[in-house]
Amino acid sequence: MGDKANGQRRTLEEALELTAMSLRAYAATHRHWALAYSGGKDSSATLAAVVYLIKTGQVPAPESLTVLYADTRQELTPLYLGAMQTLSTLHTLGLPTRLRTEVVLPPVDDRYFVYMLGRGVPPPKNRFRWCTSQLKIEPMNAALETLRAEVGEKLLMLTGVRKGESTVRDERIAIS
Repeated sequence: MGDKANGQRRTLEEALELTAMSLRAYAATHRHWALAYSGGKDSSATLAAVVYLIKTGQVPAPESLTVLYADTRQELTPLYLGAMQTLSTLHTLGLPTRLRTEVVLPPVDDRYFVYMLGRGVPPPKNRFRWCTSQLKIEPMNAALETLRAEVGEKLLMLTGVRKGESTVRDERIAIS
């Protein structure tokens, strides 16, 4: 959502309108959308906003919307079950698009405990974060390549990123 020039945060209505404007612009050139979903605050807000904007007709529905859940197998059980419930609920909303949900997993040899217990790699920490790329990004990229091959054209990839959570995170967002 970002900050306004005067340092105040946008209202929900302003943020949704800005999101709708962006989606309308990209909808003109992308018939197929994919959304990375982790079950966390950022991706849940993004998913809710996209569904709301499509359902209310504020953005045109894509030909297909694929929600890819990044399952690291490290979530607390209630959070995992909440994410699964969200994916299940999506199918009951009657979205005017071909909806698909998919659970994306890293290959067995790249999973968290295989790496730590089987290969002796130390646990991740702030300066040694091997797990994010290996457990989420690489499997998500592989799923997107498969999806792109299936639809035969470029996808609009949607991710939820929140500014202002921390300076370090904001710096990583700016770099990427």
